[in-house]
Amino acid sequence: MVNLAYPTNEDIKEDIEIENFIREIVDEGFRYRGFADSAGFPRSISNKETLIEYLTAIIFNISVFRAAVNFDTFTYYSYTPNAPSCLKLPPPKQDEIITMDRILNTLPVPVISFIAMDISYHLSTFSNMDKFYLGSDDMSRMGMIGETWRQLQNRWNV
Repeated sequence: MVNLAYPTNEDIKEDIEIENFIREIVDEGFRYRGFADSAGFPRSISNKETLIEYLTAIIFNISVFRAAVNFDTFTYYSYTPNAPSCLKLPPPKQDEIITMDRILNTLPVPVISFIAMDISYHLSTFSNMDKFYLGSDDMSRMGMIGETWRQLQNRWNV
């Protein structure tokens, strides 16, 4: 897609929107989140290879990586003994005998467990944007993405 939109590297250098996009990521994204620098993200992009590399990283991080990291959290964290958010007692010593009373006395109080479950639930649910794109019967709102989705559904009889 980059090669279709930008036949030459000069086209990328002349595109003000790309420059504004990169500047916004660095100034509003990284700095707003507390990074002292741009975390290795360039302040400008002047060739197709670099643009492809960083667009791929951005798309991956806001789609596949986010889904892989977040969408299964509730299944795991909703059962407090899997990953308690805090412990009331210190971890057992190496040769200490562990009893059910010890485990139950170590786990957090129900209110803290509920807060941790609530946080994991909200992290693992789809955002409104995800629901808009994936849960919509009206694919015409999605333009080219909707047409591609419709073709895939027809191809695989989904």
